[in-house]
Amino acid sequence: MSYDIISNRGYNLYYCGGKTLLKINKNFIIILFLAAITFLYTSILFGSNQLALTSDSSFHFSRVEEIYHNLRGHHLLTFIASYTFNHTGVGNFLFYPTVFLYPWAFLRFYFNPISAFFIWYGFFLFSTLTIAYYSMYSFSKNRGRSLIFALIYTIAPYHLHLGLYNYVLGEFIAYTFVPLIFLGAYNVFWKNLKKWPQLAIGMSLLLYSHLLSVYLISMILTGLVISKIIIQRRFESERILALCKSIGLTLLLSSFIIVPFVTDFIGQNLASPKKGFDFLMSFNEMIVASVSNTISINHSIGIIMLITALLGWYFVKRSIVEKNIYIIGIIFLCLSTTLVPWGLLDHSHTALNILGEIQFPYRFNTYSSFFLSITASLVLSQLLEQFKTNYLKKIAIISFVFLSIVGYYGSMQSIFDRILAANQNYLLESKGDPIPLPINALVDKSNYNNIFSYLVLNGETDYYPKYADKDTGSYNQSIYNNYVIIGKREIKLVPKTVPNTIIYQVHKSGKEENINLPIIDYNRTQVKLNNKRVTHTKSFRGTVEVKSAQKNNKITVTYQPSKLFYFSLFISCLTWIVLIIRIFVGKLKK
Repeated sequence: MSYDIISNRGYNLYYCGGKTLLKINKNFIIILFLAAITFLYTSILFGSNQLALTSDSSFHFSRVEEIYHNLRGHHLLTFIASYTFNHTGVGNFLFYPTVFLYPWAFLRFYFNPISAFFIWYGFFLFSTLTIAYYSMYSFSKNRGRSLIFALIYTIAPYHLHLGLYNYVLGEFIAYTFVPLIFLGAYNVFWKNLKKWPQLAIGMSLLLYSHLLSVYLISMILTGLVISKIIIQRRFESERILALCKSIGLTLLLSSFIIVPFVTDFIGQNLASPKKGFDFLMSFNEMIVASVSNTISINHSIGIIMLITALLGWYFVKRSIVEKNIYIIGIIFLCLSTTLVPWGLLDHSHTALNILGEIQFPYRFNTYSSFFLSITASLVLSQLLEQFKTNYLKKIAIISFVFLSIVGYYGSMQSIFDRILAANQNYLLESKGDPIPLPINALVDKSNYNNIFSYLVLNGETDYYPKYADKDTGSYNQSIYNNYVIIGKREIKLVPKTVPNTIIYQVHKSGKEENINLPIIDYNRTQVKLNNKRVTHTKSFRGTVEVKSAQKNNKITVTYQPSKLFYFSLFISCLTWIVLIIRIFVGKLKK
């Protein structure tokens, strides 16, 4: 009897261990498979090792360059621009998240700048594949469907447009975490509310990526909550508690992103991208662009998503959850076009304040791509079930993977066409006052640093002070052209720069006292005059102004974050450590 019990226990232990080992092996094989696909996706880029820059490219490349210079100077954190953005001390590092730019900056130590970007791009393709696979498997428990969803969602034309064609890299990074957020929301609102940390983790990673995406998804989740209350006429107290816990955990994990907004942006009359509804597209334009499956136009959702939008209703009619997902995808598809009268809303003050932050309604393509990818994965997985043997199913999945890679390579052709067309636009160094970077300027590892001798194409003056319309142009130009105003005289000076610090040597020939520097003045800006800390004032340009009776002046301007910022950074790191340990311990217990 005793022997049997021990034997059975031993067998059960062996059996459970075998199941665990098998599960680990399957997950490991899937990760390797996704890594191999990522390698195939990115290896094609290294052939030319060139980039044709446009749109937001120089903005993000300049941010990474600033971080890289600061890391070289043994400064981990970057607050203001001293090396890049024409040494104006602009604080886009304070108000536009930089967390996921750090891997790119670290890669700059080991690879040429073009290769570093391609590797970073590949890292986020792999992350998107992995998170998409995990999210769908958690939702459906179907590995085949999860793989199909991961592939469709990752190489959706809009995603590739963000990453490699238009370099809208904040939104590109944010796209990675959308599946995790909606998986968390699904569990909190409808399914397993014990998984509420998923929503907090997803929202925190989104906060590390792109604040506008946080605003958009917050509106979407609010809409889902309201819809649940209207349709089901209830929102259970335990789900309200899970939602509150998710919000609380998000605040703890992201507090260091939020604090600079509270201390230095809100109420400080700083410029930010204008509100509105621009680059509108008709429904017909969306269809034409999607049929061509091009990534060169932000209107395209791709041929697979378009077919899914047209035929998906047939496959979802047996499941209320799948039907709702399909309907939401169609709603977002319509929201991205002029089927919604965005032009009329442009004249409504209320609509502009609430929805105007969207700027470009085509941004809803992220969410139409997500929800329609879910439906597309359902359709294809149901078609796979028609094959009678596992052998045929595996052949079908392999064929789909092969076709997805071919389709991806086809999408990349527009990238190489633009590089080829840019051969006559090889970027030379800009001399004199900086001018905007030429559109489709060609760069390689040899002329990469020439990027930073120009004004960035979009975002150079974001987070400058707001001025009256008649003053904006001239004031902005005087700042990024490095004009120091001594009394009423303007002189152009070249500053010395070190991490988060800008130093001007100013020689006065007259009796003027006021020295107005072309460095943006923020709440936490600090000034030293001839190595002594002094108080300063905000000039009429919104820049640093000091008074000095001396002829020779060394003026050092830096940014010193609040103690609250460092405390919030500590809390966020500690919360991540505790969260990871709890997840790991929970897995071990299971």
